[in-house]
Amino acid sequence: MPISCLRHLIGLAACAATLLNPLHAVSDRPSESVRPGRPNVLLILTDDQGYGDVGFNGNPLVRTPTIDHLAAAAVVFDRFYAYPVCSPTRASLMTGRHAMRTGVIDTEEGASILRPSETTIAQLLRKAGYRTGLFGKWHLGDNAPARPIDHGFEVSLTHVGGMIGAPYSPLDANSYFDPVLLSNGAEKRFKGYCVDILTDAAIEFIKAAKSDPFFVYWAPNTPHHPLTVEDRYAKPYLAAGLSEETARYYGMITNIDDNLARILAVLRETGTAENTLIIFVGDNGTSSLHQQADLWEVGLRGRKTHVYEGGIRVPMLAKLPAGAGVHRRTRQAAGIEDIMPTILDVCGLGIPVHLDGTSLLPHLRGAAETERTIIRQFHRGTAPVRYRNVAVIQHPYKLVQPAGRGVLPFSEEAMRFELYDLADDPGESRDLATQHPDIVARMRAVYSQWFDAATTSGFAPVPIWIGADRQGSVRLSRQDWRGGGLFDGELGHYIIDVRKAGKYRINCRWSELLKEARPVTLRIGNQVWHRSILYAEAESRFEGIQLPAGVTELEAWVEIGGRRCGFRFIEIEPLP
Repeated sequence: MPISCLRHLIGLAACAATLLNPLHAVSDRPSESVRPGRPNVLLILTDDQGYGDVGFNGNPLVRTPTIDHLAAAAVVFDRFYAYPVCSPTRASLMTGRHAMRTGVIDTEEGASILRPSETTIAQLLRKAGYRTGLFGKWHLGDNAPARPIDHGFEVSLTHVGGMIGAPYSPLDANSYFDPVLLSNGAEKRFKGYCVDILTDAAIEFIKAAKSDPFFVYWAPNTPHHPLTVEDRYAKPYLAAGLSEETARYYGMITNIDDNLARILAVLRETGTAENTLIIFVGDNGTSSLHQQADLWEVGLRGRKTHVYEGGIRVPMLAKLPAGAGVHRRTRQAAGIEDIMPTILDVCGLGIPVHLDGTSLLPHLRGAAETERTIIRQFHRGTAPVRYRNVAVIQHPYKLVQPAGRGVLPFSEEAMRFELYDLADDPGESRDLATQHPDIVARMRAVYSQWFDAATTSGFAPVPIWIGADRQGSVRLSRQDWRGGGLFDGELGHYIIDVRKAGKYRINCRWSELLKEARPVTLRIGNQVWHRSILYAEAESRFEGIQLPAGVTELEAWVEIGGRRCGFRFIEIEPLP
């Protein structure tokens, strides 16, 4: 696509998103007045912990005493739906909108970057006078304008991309122990285990808030693979006869439980426990990577990336400040988009009319169950495709079209619509589609109308800012390039927005020292430069590259075996 057309497309999408979002102009600066007694918020989102991976949902193997004790004093939602993968769930959680509306539809290829025009729960709470902090996984953009601190968080401690130990992680930071994390966007090495470090930071933030209301978004990056945890957490499960993989998976969950106990203890010590809304939820189903037969199965079909129940139905509990709610288990259907309006409602703040979610506060206070439509869709790629890996839930029925969730080409010939009665068949084992073609047709029409409405803003890429006053140097990683995979030997390009024209230093870094000299090419828009990586080196530096302001494409590659291979990451630093 010509660069001029790319700029025009992105410009139109940005304008459309701004016009469609009446809260685009919301300031991150807190207001001067805060209503006394406003409740604090502790929002907990775990990574790859499915519906059956907690004790309170019946798992007899995993040890989660803190979470289970919390559930006993909270409202547990038995039919709570996230998306099948993390970034869409996190975008919907932060905005109260369907993930498609936010432009976040995948976990890579730049399709996980949250648009700057989106208004988050952190922005609204910060404007209302809350201290706002994120401690854990973000996965909605590592660079401006999509960092947590660009979306309303006063303080953030997170990691690069979707996981620690990815093919785009910092070269010397591929372990859950002593990781390199992003502290307010800047890389910093920490000592210890990742979740313990995140918890330390959250506790420090709570203590520092003192009398100010706070919003703590604690999002451990576990039990997502790699299955890494201190041996002491795995040993009890190994002693019980479980496999190494399952023992470490459950050990990571118990570590989450122990760290939650630490946070709850600080709430009690600071006198804020009785005035804190606590929400615990998973981001998607159990990872499909876990194939051990001894992993406890709750009886739900599918796992992460699937739109069957095992991929999208997740553990969820909500505990209102003391004396404000009831304690029970409800079959009320609800979704991740409901959390933002629920928090705003509990905090006594107005709920924007454009949100897709609805407040669950009435159900936290004992209201009768009501039925509603829940729609979930996910597939790889940078733009959604109608009917590809989708589920429509209108109790008791669920319509599923499961084909096309991966990267392979999708065709209508591959589609197969399945219909299940979840009240009678929660395991989705008996397809009723041929028996009820009228219900299938009705639910397909509901989905089609939803898809049309959810995709009106388009899916133009969100450019990564270069030379912005609030960022300085930028590291581009394979997490956000477009058109390529995540591993060595693949090549993608970046969409960048040079905010300030000038000279830049561009450093291209490979994953390891090369065994012989290799030619390197850097392309930015229509300009091309050539260098080389010498023997026993892993990087090639381009000094004094003059960049004009505006949106353009950037890519760089090293030639190996006649193939163009993209770099692990590219660092861009403005020069004086």
